[in-house]
Amino acid sequence: MSGSVGKARLAVAGSLLAVLLVAALSGFLAGAVAGEKELDVAAGRSLAAVVVVLAMVATAGAWWWTRRRAARFGLSASRYMRVGRRIQRGKVPEDPAELPAAIDIATRQRRVLSVLSRRWVWWLLGAAALLWLANAVAQLFAQNYGYACFSFLLGGLTLINPLSMRRQRRRLGAVERALHAQGTPGAPSTS
Repeated sequence: MSGSVGKARLAVAGSLLAVLLVAALSGFLAGAVAGEKELDVAAGRSLAAVVVVLAMVATAGAWWWTRRRAARFGLSASRYMRVGRRIQRGKVPEDPAELPAAIDIATRQRRVLSVLSRRWVWWLLGAAALLWLANAVAQLFAQNYGYACFSFLLGGLTLINPLSMRRQRRRLGAVERALHAQGTPGAPSTS
């Protein structure tokens, strides 16, 4: 095993372990704090186990899907993910072998952005943020400060998606223009 491949595998394993650790910790805290008056460690352990199993299943499903999609273009899963990250940053891959995957990723990202830009999605996200923030204020008045902080956090996270979509659109447009400038057949349209 070469040094760069070993480092890449170690980085993937470290990321996976970090996700599972955060899942276990958040599951434990949610289960242990869910009681009204006292901490329930047994419920925390049970919920932590459920959250870890769900995180493992979701990670395995996402990895299987990525490997299958990468195999369609003759790429490894890590290389396919690297192409996707470059496109999210607004850069076109230099390697001609990665261009078909770049076109596919850009097309799928454009489809997702077009769904997220519909008016009913904006209303739904706004209503969800309003409900989370209203819940946070109600929890503050009830002196449940932990739940209030959690509700403020989720309300803020709900508002981040619409605010970041403009930048995502701009970067995706730059990638689509660059693909068209290269004369790549099958490149998504910039309209």
